[in-house]
Amino acid sequence: MKKNITKPAALPATATNDGIFGVHNVAEIRPSPDNRKRFNQLALQELAASIKSIGVAQPILIRPITPTADSPERYEIVAGERRWRASIIAGIKVIPAMVREMSDRDAAMIRILENLQREDPHPLEEAMGYEQLMLQFGYNADQVAEEIKKSRSYVYGRLKLCALTNEVRELFLDNKISASTALLIARIPVPTLQEKALDEIINPKNAYPAGEPLSYRRAVEHIQNRYMLDLATAVFPVGDGKLLAAAGACTKCPKRTGNQPEIFSDIKSADVCTDPDCFGEKKAAHFAKVVVTANKKGVPVLEGADAKKALPNTWQRDSELVRGDQTIWTFDRNAPSTKNSGTVNDFLDERTLPPVANYFKNDDGTVTAFYDRQAVQQALEKVGACETVEQHAERMSLIVNAPKSEAQIAKDVAETELKEARLKLLKEENAFRLSLYKRFRDRAANGLSLDSLREFVKLILLDNNDYSLPSDILDVYGEANHSDEEVCAYIDKASLQEVQLILVDLVLGECLQVDSWDLEDGRIQSDDRFETLSRMARIEGIDPGIVREQLYPLPIVTSALQYDDLVTLIRISPERINELAKAVIADASRFDLIDALERAAKGAGFVYAAGGFIKADTDGEHAPEAAVAVPDTAPVEQGNEPPHEVVTPISSPRVKVKAKIKTKTAVMAPVEAWPFPRSPETAIDNHDDTPPAEIELTPKAEVSEPIVTEEIV
Repeated sequence: MKKNITKPAALPATATNDGIFGVHNVAEIRPSPDNRKRFNQLALQELAASIKSIGVAQPILIRPITPTADSPERYEIVAGERRWRASIIAGIKVIPAMVREMSDRDAAMIRILENLQREDPHPLEEAMGYEQLMLQFGYNADQVAEEIKKSRSYVYGRLKLCALTNEVRELFLDNKISASTALLIARIPVPTLQEKALDEIINPKNAYPAGEPLSYRRAVEHIQNRYMLDLATAVFPVGDGKLLAAAGACTKCPKRTGNQPEIFSDIKSADVCTDPDCFGEKKAAHFAKVVVTANKKGVPVLEGADAKKALPNTWQRDSELVRGDQTIWTFDRNAPSTKNSGTVNDFLDERTLPPVANYFKNDDGTVTAFYDRQAVQQALEKVGACETVEQHAERMSLIVNAPKSEAQIAKDVAETELKEARLKLLKEENAFRLSLYKRFRDRAANGLSLDSLREFVKLILLDNNDYSLPSDILDVYGEANHSDEEVCAYIDKASLQEVQLILVDLVLGECLQVDSWDLEDGRIQSDDRFETLSRMARIEGIDPGIVREQLYPLPIVTSALQYDDLVTLIRISPERINELAKAVIADASRFDLIDALERAAKGAGFVYAAGGFIKADTDGEHAPEAAVAVPDTAPVEQGNEPPHEVVTPISSPRVKVKAKIKTKTAVMAPVEAWPFPRSPETAIDNHDDTPPAEIELTPKAEVSEPIVTEEIV
């Protein structure tokens, strides 16, 4: 049993080098207005429980202040607000405190450093503390780093968090995003883009798994791809400070990574723009300037249908107009030094490019320059990227007429002989393979042997393609994941029917399971394999719609049912006929369906007896089905009280089922038992210890369905 600890209302004040120690009423103390605003409520409750049990272990630090009408308290907390708040929660009236006279500056300094030296300060609170030191007391980043014994880059990284918008700050303080992800967002200089990036990270589209935010690695990729643009690819001059006067030159902009290396230490390039909005505005301003300049010079600016009609496919060698990114090999007589690679822009600059023939204004506002092909050809010849007609003819003449040494002649002869030998080898091999396949195909025209089919199925299993045995989906293969080698060893001993099934499993197995990427607009997208499976199932007498209805039966809604709907439902799910009857009878507004239901049931071989529908056999007797109780009187109009209903109990007659199984072809089994569990349908084993030497697979080979008869007793 705990002893009651009596806490005095006040203790005699004791003077120390650090101030005057005493016990003070919590009501006489107020928190500092510039202290941190968020506290972990769960941790506060735990501290309050501890204080209620053993008291405040360490006194708080306070300073005397002048009371006012709005703030009548005599003291202000310098350090220890968390203990003070927990004491209030615990119901403690007094708290031990050290009173020290100090200025606003000293109090703020102690308060900031005390918060920074807590065991687990939130990164944003830490950043705000550094910011206060710099704004209120003139510290620079190096002095802050020295004061808190951290690296300069660490301080810069924390300070950058102060650039977060309020919305991002709130989620960050609630630990909805990590500090590393928050820093990624803080480096985006535009507030609206910060909030957009935050939403894209927390609620990404096409995420897998669905509903989960992006990981830090994927968030880095997304931010860099979407919000960090390579200035080297800019179509506008990055050093032009007049293009967008409010932004200035990109080379001096603080949003360029090279101008803030401490914050963008993970970005290798210094020429990266972190403000895509500004980048886009400069791009638009540049193209607008291009159009104005073109109009002044009389250069046509084409757009829309006129442009598409006037500008053919410029990638063709015979096109009259070309672009700056046209590949060099589409021009005549490339010089050997080019190795037929590169574009026009790689060899020509603003000084050597010919005048623009016309511009094409795209739908997104961008403008593309087009040049006359012959003018570009001549410019390429001037810089040596292409040869003139005379230069090319002279070089070809030198190559043809150059005297050859005996070694060169011998080398040419050897190369010619090697080339001829290779061509002869390829020709003979192609002829051999074609002849072999034709002979095999003629032999296989009457049906593949079992051994040949085995080799073919093993090839499909082991070949480098997307076919694999769906042993992780089909329960017929057991729980173990069998290796390809194990399956091949079984195929060597499997029967004809089992080899056929393995072949079908290999080809159709990939369509047996769908994932989140198969969803589009809330629907599963079909594929060729599943469509083939569905068609094959129908050929074999299996209706995919019936299978789906049996697995996931839809609720019966009678309001929109018609006769054809009743026929379809009874055909697909005959076991639900009495559920259907119950729904029809219960709907007083659709008594017209009762007659339609009786006709549909009769057409499906059902009769109404003993309060429900039952199946009629071929001898006129009835096989029982699950019956539903129905009213024994005629229906009454809606709104009147129905008469008393009499429900006739149904007794199920005994049924004896005789199964007669007839097969035209024996079901073969491998020499050794199939290593996977068998389904009941394949458990029949007419085993012959002597494996067949050769079994032909022909269209006539088939196994009849079991014949089952029922006898009522």
